[in-house]
Amino acid sequence: MVNNNQSVSIKLQPEFIRDIENFVDTICDQLFINDTYYGNILMAITELFNYLVDNENEKNVNITYNSDYKNIVVSFQPVDLQVINKLSRVVTIDEIINEDNDKNIFLIHSLVDNISMNNNDTLSLKFDISALHNQIYNQRSALINKYFTKQTIIKVKTEND
Repeated sequence: MVNNNQSVSIKLQPEFIRDIENFVDTICDQLFINDTYYGNILMAITELFNYLVDNENEKNVNITYNSDYKNIVVSFQPVDLQVINKLSRVVTIDEIINEDNDKNIFLIHSLVDNISMNNNDTLSLKFDISALHNQIYNQRSALINKYFTKQTIIKVKTEND
């Protein structure tokens, strides 16, 4: 059984990056996350940690996760509202070419399924970890149903037909 709502308090300094890696390793080991999802989760959380180190240095942040086995939500608290607003904004590839700070934001948005704000000081990253994303599942299911409804069987009238 997975222990949901696990949390860790980490000081926003570069030397504590290993604590982030250990936290993600623990989550992914408990949930039997495959390597692709593990890489996305680790990279997104590491990039967010680095962004917070650059913008809110010397502060402690609590990182908590919760999972329903289809999604993982990792929350950071407290996060300054200005940082949350910056992270809530979608960054295009054209913008990151000119602005170095927005590369972290672009990468985070590329790796997570949803970014949300709660209670004005909590930033949450949501990852879909289901075996097949619902959209892909629905598309494949529709194709299978379409295939089987189009198939008709023609009976042979006589043996030589």
